[in-house]
Amino acid sequence: MPIARPARLSLHTERLILAPGDASDAIEIYELMLSNHAYFSFWNPVVERSLLSANYALQLVESERQAWDQGEGLRYWIRLRHAPSSLIGWVKIDALTAGAFHSGRVGYAIAEAHHRRGYMQEALAAVKRWLFAPRVNLHRLQASVLPENLASLRVLRHCDFEDIGLARSYLWVRGAWRDHVITQCINSAWRDG
Repeated sequence: MPIARPARLSLHTERLILAPGDASDAIEIYELMLSNHAYFSFWNPVVERSLLSANYALQLVESERQAWDQGEGLRYWIRLRHAPSSLIGWVKIDALTAGAFHSGRVGYAIAEAHHRRGYMQEALAAVKRWLFAPRVNLHRLQASVLPENLASLRVLRHCDFEDIGLARSYLWVRGAWRDHVITQCINSAWRDG
């Protein structure tokens, strides 16, 4: 069962603006995915480069709006506060589930030109705070990461995710089934109701 529909609101941090996508973002989303395709596909399963287009990005925004409205998933697109005219990455929560589970699965990416500056750590921490606050009230977030992706593991550990195991042959990345470290973060302030 999906969660109750969360509000489509923007989050602001010291250096970032995180906002749901809309149709006016389609060209920027396409450009972000295209210009970072090799970098993103090294770490994550991504759509094939030949399938990327502005129309693909427009369909992505629309499907994500529907998922958000149905309480099944959400994505925050990341912009720099001092230069809000271009996207630099995203934090996505999917598999949102209510009932006895009350959890979601986290995925994220930052443009290669902006990695290792603490932006993803800042963005993930803001999204986690919002998801764990009473308004959304998730109990648990889970993330998976390639064991060799030390930067991503640092981001997760800084945001209080703990390793809970190794999933063998978990995701198809770079043409092979790759092992992933499975991590989780529990909301210690979760309340029923």
